[in-house]
Amino acid sequence: MSKILIVGNVLKDVYLKLDERQNDFELDENGISWLELGFNGAAHSFFKRTSVYGGAAISLSVLSKLGLDAGILNSKTEFKPGEVLWSDDPADYRYIFSHKGGITYFVPSERKATDWSMPAGTPEWILVDRSTTVSMRLVDELKNFLKFSHGTKLAVHAEKHTTPAGQRLAEMADILFVEDEPAVRVEEKIVDKIELDKPNTQLVCHISPRKLSLGEAEESWNIEDADVMTHLTVYSTIVATVLGTIAAGGAPADALLLAKLNAENATIDGPLEAEKLRELAQEELKKRANLKLIARSLMTSGKGILAADESSKSLAKRFAKFGIAHTSANRKDFYRMLLTTPRLREHVSGVILSEENAGYKFSNGETVVEFLTNHGIIPGIKADLGLRPMTGSDETHTLGSEGLAKRLRKYYKMGFRFAKWRAAFRITSDQPGFFAVEQNAEELAGFARECQLAGLVPVVEPDIVNDGDFTIEKHAEVTARVLARVFEKLEQRHVALGGCIVKCSMVVSGKEAEVQATADEVGMATASILRHAVPRYVAGVWLLSGGQEAKQATKNLTAVMQCSPFPWSITFAFSRALEEPVLATWRGEAEQVKAAQAALERHLAANADALHYARSEGGSTGGTKSIGVLDWS
Repeated sequence: MSKILIVGNVLKDVYLKLDERQNDFELDENGISWLELGFNGAAHSFFKRTSVYGGAAISLSVLSKLGLDAGILNSKTEFKPGEVLWSDDPADYRYIFSHKGGITYFVPSERKATDWSMPAGTPEWILVDRSTTVSMRLVDELKNFLKFSHGTKLAVHAEKHTTPAGQRLAEMADILFVEDEPAVRVEEKIVDKIELDKPNTQLVCHISPRKLSLGEAEESWNIEDADVMTHLTVYSTIVATVLGTIAAGGAPADALLLAKLNAENATIDGPLEAEKLRELAQEELKKRANLKLIARSLMTSGKGILAADESSKSLAKRFAKFGIAHTSANRKDFYRMLLTTPRLREHVSGVILSEENAGYKFSNGETVVEFLTNHGIIPGIKADLGLRPMTGSDETHTLGSEGLAKRLRKYYKMGFRFAKWRAAFRITSDQPGFFAVEQNAEELAGFARECQLAGLVPVVEPDIVNDGDFTIEKHAEVTARVLARVFEKLEQRHVALGGCIVKCSMVVSGKEAEVQATADEVGMATASILRHAVPRYVAGVWLLSGGQEAKQATKNLTAVMQCSPFPWSITFAFSRALEEPVLATWRGEAEQVKAAQAALERHLAANADALHYARSEGGSTGGTKSIGVLDWS
């Protein structure tokens, strides 16, 4: 066991839950009503009260449930499941009000001093809890103790707004826990303004409302649906879990995973027992270990991806082209027709859905996700929320970072096993600019990291849009520059490339270019750029059709595959190039469904033939071979 001494104060939290729907006041033993309180201009009365210990008692509870020998300086305590027992009541009181407008709490105007006294033994760790009233005297006494107690290490949970004494204390820490404000790193306020005594050995653990990091390890976490008390004590839960894991010999990655799980699952009754934490951690690790297996399944030889995740606006344009009314019923009929195509599984390993069509159900009550899974097709989801112009620019970045971790975990529970994020780059004389590339690459990498933490294979899509009159050489230059930066960002965010897929454009001439590149030129340019820019450990490459007509997309895909072999698998992930031939046949007429499905089968088979061709021909770079299965007439 590790002996951990906690330095800090104990608070007794008096929890008042308020609800404007309750009319009756609660009475104490003398028959006196409790307070009627006003929030946001409305009167409320409480109807429930629970008292629990906070402050340093939270750290004690976490460490004890992890099975570690821990105690609070100057306090006589006994830990039992669900509660801390005191020989006397050492607590200050704070009052927490949960109400419709949020959470409000009141604390004593003067905090109790934290006094130092010599401990009976020599602890392995001293944890200075956030509840500590840090004074220069306390710092000096602690420093003197550490000087003569060889082997004792110091962990410090720094306050958000440190005093000079707090800064001195931070300098002494072997592990420093700092709370990061959204978009503002607290280390800039604390760590960068002090000279650390242990610059080569000190670990800094950053805790922000959505991220945890320790060294190179990183986790995302979320407590939006957690108990109100968890919101108030969650940072202390994280600190104690990380320290307890490190003290027991665990790695930083293990410490953050356990801290995330403890924070998300703790309740007003306290943190989790060690056995439950280990059980949840095993489930989480198993989920993440499946990433490479799922990615390999998506890259199944000879199969492609059906991208059915277009926005309602995009689908409306496609419908209009063929005189189909853009109604909810027609949208449902269209996607049902695509997904129930008889031989779909023979040519498709995965389907990308949107949130709308993912919610459709078949007449037997089966969801689209269940239907695909039951038919051996891996369901994926478009995780981004579309494009938005960047501030002061007509270039775009992708929406959806806010609340992303929570959405991805919801998608996993729904049965999705991969997710896609699209960033669009337009080519002009001065675009894409540096800031557009930088911001979009950062968002793609952040998405990929969140995906893997949620157990989903990330599909990152840097789409170099082919609208314009640029040459194929210009498209190649931009593609290489964008891909290089995306993979640099992926590496910085520690994304496991073996469980990550890149979906990118073929290198083509702009649609309005006077001279259009031939299929052979597209094939050689695309193959060259991919070999140059895509690391060999990536799980695979999906080529998107990028607005190309069905015939041309298949010819260009064939030309790319003729330049094989490649260090990774390549397949197609087409939307328009597969859907428009279906729409041209269907035209919204029920009697044309079977003919439309046959058209989809032919075009899927044509693209699958391109993939088979590359293997059978052994990577020839000769002229494009005709594809007999598809009648181009």
